[in-house]
Amino acid sequence: MISIQNTHKAFSIIEVMVGIFIFSLWLVSIYALLASSLSASSYSENAIVASNLSREQIELFKNIRDTNYKKLNVWNKVNPYTDFQIDNEVFELGKYYTLENNFWNSDSSIDVGEITWFKQWEDELLSMKKYQLCLDENEVYTYDCDSNNTQTVYYRYLYLEELRDEDNTVITDAVKVTSKVIWTKRGYHEFYIDTIITDWRRI
Repeated sequence: MISIQNTHKAFSIIEVMVGIFIFSLWLVSIYALLASSLSASSYSENAIVASNLSREQIELFKNIRDTNYKKLNVWNKVNPYTDFQIDNEVFELGKYYTLENNFWNSDSSIDVGEITWFKQWEDELLSMKKYQLCLDENEVYTYDCDSNNTQTVYYRYLYLEELRDEDNTVITDAVKVTSKVIWTKRGYHEFYIDTIITDWRRI
């Protein structure tokens, strides 16, 4: 009598489960890698925008100073386009400001707003909610977040403080300026620039 044996071995349930487990680990690793790459790309994009917004604010402050020189007013006058005898408001140390290009004004002036209620030790983002940046129809960043403008994840302000030397002596005719941008996409992030603005015509 001839005995016929089946030489093909079937996979056991345990082997199948091990195979599925290894394949699942591979899929999870690929997904984690893709998610990490997308997150890093998104962060880099937002960080570049935030750095440009921060630098723009420094340039706006410098433009105000230089326009003051051109108009022969004091260097730190808030609005150099008005008569100093009538409007003598100047930037004050220890205060927070918002700066915005006014493209619709014939003299291309810069709108300055003072953040009067911001408290440094409070939740910074909570305090900055009023100063969110939006995009208008011309893709220009503005603090005007009405229904026609698109909200962004960015908040921006300028902080002025006195400048001191190594002996802790206050340096006159100069100010330390901090331009800061906060964004809230996928967590809380911030970018800031510290620089020194001088009254270079008088020092």
